[in-house]
Amino acid sequence: MIRRLAALLLTILMVPAAGAQEVLRTDRTEPGHLRPPFRAYEPPPPGHEPRLRRTESRAVYKLPQGLKGFATLDRTLSHLCQRGAFLQQIDGLYWAATPDYRYGVAFSGGANLIDPQNRRQPGKTYFFRNQDSRCEVWIGDQAKLMPHYIGG
Repeated sequence: MIRRLAALLLTILMVPAAGAQEVLRTDRTEPGHLRPPFRAYEPPPPGHEPRLRRTESRAVYKLPQGLKGFATLDRTLSHLCQRGAFLQQIDGLYWAATPDYRYGVAFSGGANLIDPQNRRQPGKTYFFRNQDSRCEVWIGDQAKLMPHYIGG
C-alpha cells in the first residue's frame, strides 16, 4: 500500500500542471481597450455652437469689520441653501469683501436670488458662504448696509 501511494505521488509530481507550459502573452489584445466606452462631451455640430452668456462679478459691499453688526446667521435659510432651495442664481455674481471671506450677495428684490418658497423679506440683503452642503446664509438690513455699498 505504501508502494502504491509512493507511485501515485511520484506520478503526480512528474506530470506537469495543466497549462504550465502555455506562456501567456503580455501584449494587449486590443490597443484601445482601456478607453472609456463613451465620450463624456460631444461637441455640437457646426453651426450649433452654444451661445455663451458673459457675466462679470461685481463687488457691491466693502465691510472692513466683516459681517459683525451688519448681518446675522439664519439657520433656516442656511439649511434651505444646503438643500438647494434658497440660492444665488450665479454664485459670486455680486459679492461682499470682508477681511476674512468673500461672501456671495443676493438681494430681496430678486437680484441674483433663487427663492422658490418665497422666504425673502423686503429690504434685506443675503450673504452666502460655501454655496454647497456647507452653505451658510446671513441676513442684513439694506438700509444699515448702504454706507458700505460700492456697486455701480
